Amino acid sequence: MRHLRLILVLLLALAANRLQADNLYAYRDSVKNAYDFLLYIPDEYYTSEKPLPLILNLHGKSLTGNDLNMITRYGCIDALRRGRKINAVVLCPQCRSTGGWDPEKLMKVVEWVRYRFRTDHDRLYVFGISMGGWGTFKFAAAYPDQVAAAIAMCGGYTGPVEPLSELPLWIIHGTSDRITTISYSTSIVEKLAAMGKSGRFVFSWLTGCDHSILARIFLLQQPYDWLFSHTIKDTGRPANRDFKIDPKDLNAAYMRLDQSQAQRLRIKNPEK
Repeated sequence: MRHLRLILVLLLALAANRLQADNLYAYRDSVKNAYDFLLYIPDEYYTSEKPLPLILNLHGKSLTGNDLNMITRYGCIDALRRGRKINAVVLCPQCRSTGGWDPEKLMKVVEWVRYRFRTDHDRLYVFGISMGGWGTFKFAAAYPDQVAAAIAMCGGYTGPVEPLSELPLWIIHGTSDRITTISYSTSIVEKLAAMGKSGRFVFSWLTGCDHSILARIFLLQQPYDWLFSHTIKDTGRPANRDFKIDPKDLNAAYMRLDQSQAQRLRIKNPEK
């Protein structure tokens, strides 16, 4: 009986350590004329010398402000807390203005992280929703030679689409979106197709889905696997067509999470 109690205590201790093992740091006023941000560092960063991918996660308009806690309400950090495993360094900046994301400011933060942390420069990914979807298009168009792949959800883009034809791009939109209508995404697809660049993009029109439900895509495994399947060095840089998302995936998103992988991820100040 005593041995059973000891084993139980050890198991509980291991579970508690797992919940606190990964690190989530808040960086404020660290990059001049740029954004404050949260930075997630997984266990694998400390157990291996191999550089990890870097995901730039861009939030929507509802999370703008100067409280970094807000940007954990949905997105990659929320997914990690709920049990999604993401083997990458995750960079989550916060935009203070509802006017949208500035690609140059975002790149300043990316470069700051790259200089200080061991990340794979061939595997920078962008993953954004709503205003963050617009920001994903803008960032990818500004730096197509540095972004290995990008996922833009329920966003849009009004600039020249030629740069977007240079990298793997997954465009996702709900057909019942009344906040950012699907026409913004379909127009990008039509322009890219007219250029004969259909090999470098894929799109998913989710029947009956509105604007907010697409936030559940961050909880799924498919988008991360799709991103990680691309690198800057891929010959011809084609978009991987082996992954699909449909409305049924969103309905089951919470049930598919592995709660044993859930992380507490309290926001800490960076270690000096």
